[in-house]
Amino acid sequence: MNAPFERHGTPVHDTARTPAPPSPPRAEAPAVACDAAPPDAHDAAADLRRLRCYDPVTGLPNRLLFREQLDLQRRQAQRHGGALAVLMADIDDFRRIKHTLGRRRSDLFLRTIAQRLASCVRASDLVAGASAHERRAGLARVEGNEFAIVLTHVTEPADAERVARRMREAAGAVFAIDGIEVFPTLSVGVALYPGDGAGTDELLEHADIALGRAKDLGKDRVQFYNASMNALAADRLELESMLRRALDLGELFPVFQPRYDVRTGLPCGSEALLRWRHPKLGELAPGRFIDIAEQSRLIVPIGAWMLEAASRQNRAWQAAGLVPLPVGVNVSALQICRPDFVATVARALERSGLNPRWLEIEVTESMLMQDTAGALRALQAVKGLGARIAIDDFGTGFSSLTYLRDFPFDVVKIDRSFVQRLPEDERTAAITCGVIELARRLRLDVVAEGVETDAQRRFLQLNGCPLMQGYLFCRPLPAGDLERVRRGDAAPSTGAPVP
Repeated sequence: MNAPFERHGTPVHDTARTPAPPSPPRAEAPAVACDAAPPDAHDAAADLRRLRCYDPVTGLPNRLLFREQLDLQRRQAQRHGGALAVLMADIDDFRRIKHTLGRRRSDLFLRTIAQRLASCVRASDLVAGASAHERRAGLARVEGNEFAIVLTHVTEPADAERVARRMREAAGAVFAIDGIEVFPTLSVGVALYPGDGAGTDELLEHADIALGRAKDLGKDRVQFYNASMNALAADRLELESMLRRALDLGELFPVFQPRYDVRTGLPCGSEALLRWRHPKLGELAPGRFIDIAEQSRLIVPIGAWMLEAASRQNRAWQAAGLVPLPVGVNVSALQICRPDFVATVARALERSGLNPRWLEIEVTESMLMQDTAGALRALQAVKGLGARIAIDDFGTGFSSLTYLRDFPFDVVKIDRSFVQRLPEDERTAAITCGVIELARRLRLDVVAEGVETDAQRRFLQLNGCPLMQGYLFCRPLPAGDLERVRRGDAAPSTGAPVP
């Protein structure tokens, strides 16, 4: 076997691997006394060991037994100068999958994923094995939707990367049951011994940190640990802690980007966008914190607040004498999947006094894919309240035509990724024209997002899209500034978006 690889080896995926001094050994927690295999005797002690060391859903070893076996493998590698890789794999968006499938089918889904992952590991990788099957699998279920593997015969980081890639491919096959199809994805974090940690708990912690980084970078990917992630994890934890207090402290606020009808040159609506006035970092756009809000489920109270804040502001504009116009509010998948979502919208309308016709709920195609039946029921109910429904970022999903046929949409918003390539890219131009014509035939309003150049505006207008939104017309503005623009007391704030 080759000498153990060190941190300065060639990077194999995503984050660059930078040199770092070896971490000092940490004090190890005492190993849990778990049998090497589930006992067959049906006595109280045997039942207790089974409960302590094995996952009841998949039959796989749990975190306790995994840690014990990892510690054993690490000590052997230390004695013989070998190397290990610890892989933490997390099923992306499992809350949504569980909500869609229900408990019984979710358990079957987990068992299926466990079988798929077991097929990806070499027979030589012995970890937390109970039965012969589990010894071949080298697999443990360490959390609700998180699995762990240790690879024992590793000569270079690419060995771990190949196994992680196989895991993602195997897990990603469609899961179908009772007419429901789920397309799972997997995020994987990898920590390497001895370069990423000399102790067992340190390796587990660093694999978890790498997994968290994979989720932060967009999910469905493999991420190797590096030392800089400790600082990133600490920063993220601090940001989440401060975000939990931001709503109560009044640090969150909406800004509004107007939508223009280029035939008249006047605003015909606006989109409410969330901002955070961070006490240390200044004003933050959602890209800096929205993932944290969703993963921590803070998006639920924040989203409810945003619905009411945007509705109150729209009603205030009308009370001040401005022409009534719709205001769009984005909602997340976590919001729309909740049984109280419709009640949340109704409460925002009631408290604000806004006529429902002036509230526009914006959803994305990717959100509809997560629970199509549930989203359809929720949006039909919201439509029943009298609100408008818009499909945002149109063209980036997989079943666009089906959604336009089945869902009660009023507005189609063409994604900015299409608009940015106009008019030079002929394929993009053809698709955009097709979307505009399709929306016209379905009697839907069509809005082009992210319009930044006059050439884009001319192309869209000539091809039948009069409603546009983007920095060519106006930046997102605080409510007072937009009111002055709408009254004609101030010129729209235009220019290129901030990078």
